[in-house]
Amino acid sequence: MWQQLHPRLRTVDLVVVEQASRLLLNYRLLWQQARGGPRVAFWGHGRDFTENRSSLGERAKASISRRVHWWFAYTSLSGDIVADLGVDAARITVVNNAIDTTTLKAQIDAVDDARLAMLRQELGVGPGPVGLFLGTLRPDKHLEVLLEAGRRIRREHPDFCLLVVGSGPLEDDVRRWAEQEPWLHYLGGRYGSDRAEVLALADLLLLPGWVGLVVLDAIVAGTPLITSRDSPHGPEIAYLRDGENGLLVANGTDPDSYADAVTRTLDDPELLRSLILGCAADRDLYSVEEMAGRFADGIRQALDAPPR
Repeated sequence: MWQQLHPRLRTVDLVVVEQASRLLLNYRLLWQQARGGPRVAFWGHGRDFTENRSSLGERAKASISRRVHWWFAYTSLSGDIVADLGVDAARITVVNNAIDTTTLKAQIDAVDDARLAMLRQELGVGPGPVGLFLGTLRPDKHLEVLLEAGRRIRREHPDFCLLVVGSGPLEDDVRRWAEQEPWLHYLGGRYGSDRAEVLALADLLLLPGWVGLVVLDAIVAGTPLITSRDSPHGPEIAYLRDGENGLLVANGTDPDSYADAVTRTLDDPELLRSLILGCAADRDLYSVEEMAGRFADGIRQALDAPPR
């Protein structure tokens, strides 16, 4: 991919670009930096976190990542990856990539007990524990694991129900499952205050597969996230503190292992309470405002730092 931006970059001091081996402009910018041109900073994950990543692309990415003047890393996990590539830790700013948690907090705090009782009635959800899947309905989320685990959870908790919120390629499969399993409720996509309500209603956020920024929904809502330790995740998985504000389940893409972790949490009020308190402790750590402040501080440091 070529971005025709070069004429606009002749008078700048610092250029922040995505860490991407496919962006041809990055190579030209690094060539110019080596000859006294604008300093270059990368913004990114540190590596491709998906299973189908290109080994050639990753080698190219690692090579150019060591040549930039400064680094803006998504999370502490990304920062560690970049440092392992050989980048000076003093030239890495961890920005803590975030969503608009400020608005989400206000929406969740506005949901009172009366509204939760009404929502249970509207959805046909009884008084038992509620699990919530929130995200795109795609294969790497391992929805089939969640379905089978849900059946096992029901054996221990007959009043358990699962809400599935989202849309995507597997939407027809989820609709079919909901028709066959009365304890599974497919709600489609929900946004804004509607999303906040289902987050406030749920006891646990259940995603055995890929986790990205949804971990912040869990933290802000005080709805602990349970996911698989062995599944690929985005760099935001760094926000999940295993056993403190959520759970990383060993062999969690196995329905039995995942169901055991969920039932163990539901059966142990003290464990569930401690996870909720862990979410509360982290509730104010991640926000767009905090992220912007970190990014601004990093830009100032990059401008003040001597050339490499």
